[in-house]
Amino acid sequence: MQTFELYLQSEKRFIEQIIARYFRGELRHDVLQELSIHLFFIYNQNFESKAHLFDSRAWLRTVVVNFCISQLRKEQAQKNSVWSQSTTSINLKADEHASINEEQMQLLYNAALGCVSKKEALILKMKYEYKCTSKEIERRLKIQYVDVLIARIKARIRKKMGRIDLEY
Repeated sequence: MQTFELYLQSEKRFIEQIIARYFRGELRHDVLQELSIHLFFIYNQNFESKAHLFDSRAWLRTVVVNFCISQLRKEQAQKNSVWSQSTTSINLKADEHASINEEQMQLLYNAALGCVSKKEALILKMKYEYKCTSKEIERRLKIQYVDVLIARIKARIRKKMGRIDLEY
């Protein structure tokens, strides 16, 4: 049985060439790492039953191209014109000793919402602005595990914006 590491190493150059068609600079390395994780899960789920797929570069090309397109769509969703009033480049950080006025708080809030997709922003707004319960959000949006999702969204915002306290 071929291990995933050997498979990835043998196909790495081929994968990098495909990624280079879609992404430039440091983003290539990030996409390659995320794709490696994605391929690892596919490998673990399908190698026993569909080992023949991993011999085909056509199949691998399809997986890599679809992953790249998915990543581009995610980037485009964050740059959607709905978010033109907010930007991810604002780095307002809350100090424990400094008082934040209402305008700064609104800028920080808009910047945080600009870091996530429209659906994720809707979930945050429903939870914190409209004070909906997690069960109500799950029912209305037809999604599960809202509390876990909110924790992941907040972690992603913290990562993009630097360490801030989101519990105001």
